Amino acid sequence: MRTLENLKSINPGFDPQNVLLFSIDPTLNGYTDAQIYGLYSQLQQRLEGLPGVLLASYSFDPLLSGDVWSSSFKIEGDAQNTQHMTDALQVGPKFFETLHIPVLAGRTLSPNDFNSARGSTWCPTVVNEAFARQFFKEQTPLGRSISGLGDKYPSCEIVAKYQTLRSEISPTVYVPQKEGSATFEVRTTANPETIIPAVRSIVSQLDNNLPLFDVKTQSAQIEGSLFQERLIARLSSFFGGLSLLLACIGLYGLLSYEVARRTREIGVRMALGARPSDVLRLIVSQGVVLSAAGVTLGILASLGATRYLASLLYGVHPFDLLTFAAVALLLGVVALAACFLPARRAMRVDPMVALRHE
Repeated sequence: MRTLENLKSINPGFDPQNVLLFSIDPTLNGYTDAQIYGLYSQLQQRLEGLPGVLLASYSFDPLLSGDVWSSSFKIEGDAQNTQHMTDALQVGPKFFETLHIPVLAGRTLSPNDFNSARGSTWCPTVVNEAFARQFFKEQTPLGRSISGLGDKYPSCEIVAKYQTLRSEISPTVYVPQKEGSATFEVRTTANPETIIPAVRSIVSQLDNNLPLFDVKTQSAQIEGSLFQERLIARLSSFFGGLSLLLACIGLYGLLSYEVARRTREIGVRMALGARPSDVLRLIVSQGVVLSAAGVTLGILASLGATRYLASLLYGVHPFDLLTFAAVALLLGVVALAACFLPARRAMRVDPMVALRHE
């Protein structure tokens, strides 16, 4: 449960609110690369003309979709000529502005960059902060060139980098999209689902044989990416809560039964002049020692088992002190109640009645 909450509270480095996503693939209709760029430009302009739409852009894959294009590259001017690996994403004009991705230095990709990049061996590129930190250390990456990202991007000049809040994110480069299918991102002022009919109409006007697929909001995209974590959290919460409830019921029943069996002993002690507080302290302390031994054994067994949960956790250590302490405290309270309540009832019974107790 805490893993799910930690994942939902992550700042993804962009604003996912009020963003509609939909995908198209003009290559299915035989579009050439030049025709694809023209189609995307027209579609972007018409989407931005819709009432309630602030900005629109596109990318080869939507952010946080789990799809990654990785490529090797070289940093031009590197004396060692080292081969590096990076994630990469093809994006359209206004991509960073549409998703509210903050620029730390340099500039974003302009429409002129896309015009000059088409049919050229040169292209501008944007890198994220993780890329700059890993490959350029303390040096500025602006103006440096990288090569070898593929046949379409033999040489790219870094014009900007954007900042993310997750230092563990992979180094990533963003290059102008020149071909293939795309996912459009449309930022609106209100609920983005209200413009879906208008979006379908615009696409149909440009090509009525071009289908839309994966129409959803960016927020739904993120929620969908957490499906496994949400399912595991629900199942583990149900069965974990059920097992904890059964443990509490069993612990209470066992200890209270053991105390009830000592009613005769309590009567003897009371008849011999023992003070009620002393008897109560004795019974409760023995029960607490017994439950403490059980909690200790349970913690040791859990320490051996929870290491197998590490791959399912995020922001929570398998040996999380808070979780262990909370469960141990709960079982301790149950054990205390199981000893205290029956012992208190037994002390209120007349000693002569307690002595005849079977």
